[in-house]
Amino acid sequence: MIVSVIHLGLVELIYRWREAVLMAGIIAVSILSVLLLSAYQRGLEDRYAHASDSYLVVQQSGSMGEIKGSRLPAGTAEQLTKRGVSLVVPQLHTIIGTSPENSVLLRGIPLETYIQVEPFRIIAGRPLKTGDAPRHAMVGAGLAASKNIGPGSTIMLRGRPFTVIGIFSVGTYADFEAWIPLPEAQRLLGWDSDVSVFIVPSGEGLRAGDGLPGGISVVPRGQAAVSVLAEWEPLFQLLGLVAGVLALAAAIALANMLWRLAWLRRRQFAILGSLGYGRLELTIYLLAQSAGITFLAYALGLSLALVFTSFSQIQGLGLSLKPAVSPAGAVLALVIAAVIALGASALPALWLSRYNLLELLRAET
Repeated sequence: MIVSVIHLGLVELIYRWREAVLMAGIIAVSILSVLLLSAYQRGLEDRYAHASDSYLVVQQSGSMGEIKGSRLPAGTAEQLTKRGVSLVVPQLHTIIGTSPENSVLLRGIPLETYIQVEPFRIIAGRPLKTGDAPRHAMVGAGLAASKNIGPGSTIMLRGRPFTVIGIFSVGTYADFEAWIPLPEAQRLLGWDSDVSVFIVPSGEGLRAGDGLPGGISVVPRGQAAVSVLAEWEPLFQLLGLVAGVLALAAAIALANMLWRLAWLRRRQFAILGSLGYGRLELTIYLLAQSAGITFLAYALGLSLALVFTSFSQIQGLGLSLKPAVSPAGAVLALVIAAVIALGASALPALWLSRYNLLELLRAET
């Protein structure tokens, strides 16, 4: 009996295929919005959500030293050593360029110690090492791809040519950085001996949240990235609300369509009811139609999201953000589609169940 009811519902849907396709397109918009929102969140997290429990960052208070840079005197290293820190690695972080389109994330690194605190893998060429010429640079894989450069190429940094000797990958926003020897970075910016941050091991006399004289604070490594994600969070919450409103509107529109289709077949429902079909079968009939439409909408929305994200990226401030449809995002969109299907079929089923057989049989054809 249930199989026959499902068959009747799907046959009616095929008969009304124009309305079904139109409604699937409307629902696909809300599913697409959920998938794209999740894809951009995933892209941001892939770039920034990487924290380290092994190291701390000493920086100017209130700054994002690991990305935009702060400025500390070299003498800060002596304070850290007196606090019992065994390893102090100075670094210079800044953004150079004349516009967001041509900006580059620059990092100055001490060639003697940077490998101890920087996990990376070389994709091409070799890493910087002690004794290299001042105008040598390592370039992240993302930056190398965007500028179409490789080992032996030249990259211009603040108007000065640097020879690329290696392409590296970290898996974070660092893939869009250019690494050069620290003294050369200081000369490039005119910073004398100043640096942006000091990387120190955690648990050696310093803890996250400690403050030092001169407006200096100690934060977990990766805190700057967490701050970037936090800046985007209100926007994602707003877009999530918009996506929820779209899903609610799609559910109401689908419920209205199913009600209309069911009302056109109300005499048939009455006849089926007289043959022993009850409210459960009516609900399954409507649910089959609702599931058919939302499944089509989900397939359409997922396909559009995959196509869109394969060609879309946000470029600016020295890095490129690539959205990615994740399995979690696809499952979330599927759950939302299922909720739309259940809610849209429940409302007309509840309404039609209020009519008795005599009222439906008197309905004009």
